[in-house]
Amino acid sequence: MNQRDRIDLLDRPSLLISCYHWLSKLGSLFGTSMLWLLCCLPLVTFIPSCIALYDSVAHCVYGPESRPFRRFFRTLKAELWRGIGLSLVWMIAGMMLFFGFHVLTVMGKESQVASIYSMVYLGTLLVPLGILVWLIPIESRFVHTFGSLHKTALTFAFINLPKTALLIVILIVTAVVLVFVPFLAVLLPSVMVTLQCTLIERVFKRYERGEF
Repeated sequence: MNQRDRIDLLDRPSLLISCYHWLSKLGSLFGTSMLWLLCCLPLVTFIPSCIALYDSVAHCVYGPESRPFRRFFRTLKAELWRGIGLSLVWMIAGMMLFFGFHVLTVMGKESQVASIYSMVYLGTLLVPLGILVWLIPIESRFVHTFGSLHKTALTFAFINLPKTALLIVILIVTAVVLVFVPFLAVLLPSVMVTLQCTLIERVFKRYERGEF
């Protein structure tokens, strides 16, 4: 390929459009992650911020729509008060579960049986985690009562058990990476959600067609 061919290749509009498309997606990933970080600063807004992040990424990064930041704030506003209620419920439940694990861990230092119980208890914590990874996307897309939301999330978690396991792995790996490399928090949350969308959105399409 000579120099003129290279210049012609770079001048192709399709290449420029493709570059613009991917740069736009990258900017959306950075921007939505930053918005999520800022909106999570009050802990009670953690779940509504997660709902807004999933909705904006699913439609504007994984999906074909535009204006992800506008969609983020619109969803956050719509889900704020209900999401704060969900945050409070899950924060209380999380503290109770952690306290139970802490007690068993302390007892496990003195008793081998208690140590075994603590490991089993740790395994059972995957159940609420499995519910949570479905609850946030479901809340972003469908209308449910408080009880129906949790029941639906539990149903999705068990019917789609292999996908639930992958969603949990993606979440845990992301959390571990952020512990060791905190500055990636400006990008990784949206990347994580994009990966989760590849699993969740297919299930949602089946649900919308009434295949559940």
